[in-house]
Amino acid sequence: MTKPFIAIVALLTMAPALAQSGVPATKPLVSDREQVKADRAKAAEDDKGATTARPWDRDANGKRPWEERKPEKP
Repeated sequence: MTKPFIAIVALLTMAPALAQSGVPATKPLVSDREQVKADRAKAAEDDKGATTARPWDRDANGKRPWEERKPEKP
Protein backbone atom coordinates (compact mmCIF):
# COMPACT_ATOMS: atom_id res chain seq x y z
CA MET A 1 0.00 0.00 0.00
CA THR A 2 2.82 2.43 0.65
CA LYS A 3 4.59 1.85 -2.68
CA PRO A 4 1.70 3.17 -4.83
CA PHE A 5 1.23 6.04 -2.38
CA ILE A 6 4.91 7.00 -2.65
CA ALA A 7 4.73 6.74 -6.45
CA ILE A 8 1.66 9.02 -6.60
CA VAL A 9 3.22 11.58 -4.25
CA ALA A 10 6.46 11.55 -6.23
CA LEU A 11 4.54 11.97 -9.50
CA LEU A 12 2.50 14.88 -8.14
CA THR A 13 5.55 16.68 -6.76
CA MET A 14 7.83 16.13 -9.75
CA ALA A 15 5.34 16.61 -12.60
CA PRO A 16 5.36 20.43 -12.56
CA ALA A 17 9.15 20.51 -12.61
CA LEU A 18 9.29 18.00 -15.48
CA ALA A 19 6.66 19.92 -17.46
CA GLN A 20 8.77 23.07 -17.65
CA SER A 21 10.46 23.72 -20.93
CA GLY A 22 14.08 24.75 -21.26
CA VAL A 23 15.28 28.32 -21.32
CA PRO A 24 13.90 29.94 -24.48
CA ALA A 25 16.50 31.03 -26.99
CA THR A 26 16.48 34.81 -27.21
CA LYS A 27 18.16 37.16 -29.59
CA PRO A 28 21.52 38.40 -28.41
CA LEU A 29 21.15 41.77 -26.76
CA VAL A 30 22.20 44.68 -28.92
CA SER A 31 24.05 47.51 -27.25
CA ASP A 32 22.80 51.07 -27.53
CA ARG A 33 25.73 51.98 -29.74
CA GLU A 34 25.01 49.16 -32.18
CA GLN A 35 21.33 50.10 -32.25
CA VAL A 36 22.15 53.74 -33.05
CA LYS A 37 24.55 52.67 -35.80
CA ALA A 38 21.91 50.38 -37.30
CA ASP A 39 19.28 53.13 -37.15
CA ARG A 40 21.61 55.62 -38.84
CA ALA A 41 22.54 53.12 -41.54
CA LYS A 42 18.87 52.44 -42.20
CA ALA A 43 18.11 56.16 -42.35
CA ALA A 44 20.99 56.72 -44.76
CA GLU A 45 19.76 53.92 -46.99
CA ASP A 46 16.23 55.31 -46.90
CA ASP A 47 17.60 58.76 -47.75
CA LYS A 48 19.37 57.45 -50.86
CA GLY A 49 16.09 56.30 -52.35
CA ALA A 50 14.22 59.37 -51.19
CA THR A 51 15.14 61.51 -54.20
CA THR A 52 12.52 59.79 -56.34
CA ALA A 53 10.24 58.75 -53.52
CA ARG A 54 9.63 62.25 -52.17
CA PRO A 55 10.31 64.82 -54.87
CA TRP A 56 8.07 67.45 -53.27
CA ASP A 57 10.55 68.29 -50.49
CA ARG A 58 13.48 69.01 -52.82
CA ASP A 59 14.51 71.99 -54.86
CA ALA A 60 15.55 72.01 -58.52
CA ASN A 61 19.03 70.70 -57.66
CA GLY A 62 17.63 67.71 -55.78
CA LYS A 63 18.72 69.04 -52.39
CA ARG A 64 16.51 69.43 -49.39
CA PRO A 65 16.13 72.96 -48.04
CA TRP A 66 17.93 72.12 -44.78
CA GLU A 67 20.92 70.44 -46.44
CA GLU A 68 24.05 72.53 -46.74
CA ARG A 69 24.53 74.17 -50.08
CA LYS A 70 27.93 74.88 -51.53
CA PRO A 71 28.39 78.48 -52.56
CA GLU A 72 28.23 78.94 -56.29
CA LYS A 73 31.35 80.25 -57.97
CA PRO A 74 30.86 83.59 -59.78
